[in-house]
Amino acid sequence: MVPKKIKSKRVRTAHKHRILGRIRDHHRKERRAAKRNPGQHNKTKKDPGIPNEWPFKEELLNEIQAQKNEAEEEKLRNKQVQQAERAKAKKAAKKAEIAENIAAAKAAATAAARAATVVDKKPKKGSKK
Repeated sequence: MVPKKIKSKRVRTAHKHRILGRIRDHHRKERRAAKRNPGQHNKTKKDPGIPNEWPFKEELLNEIQAQKNEAEEEKLRNKQVQQAERAKAKKAAKKAEIAENIAAAKAAATAAARAATVVDKKPKKGSKK
């Protein structure tokens, strides 16, 4: 077999600078997004950094973990409560919309009935009264 030729890694300078500019623009865009939505781009939380010689280290670590678990459960409970409230509000809005539609339909029906009676009461051109 013939050995394959190694492809050159040479890049035109204009192309190289275009790539670097795109990278710069992308990083700028990411920073702006992080500023606009700080909750979405969280930094990783660091370890408490408790030394091994610390007295009652295990108890302290267990306590920290329990606090984290409790905060997570509280967050889940709040989320469920908010979902229930949103569902209740959505249901109430739907009922109100249905009631409005029924009222509008009744109003349209009464208006049509009035228009029909007014047309019947008008004298016809050919008839004498």
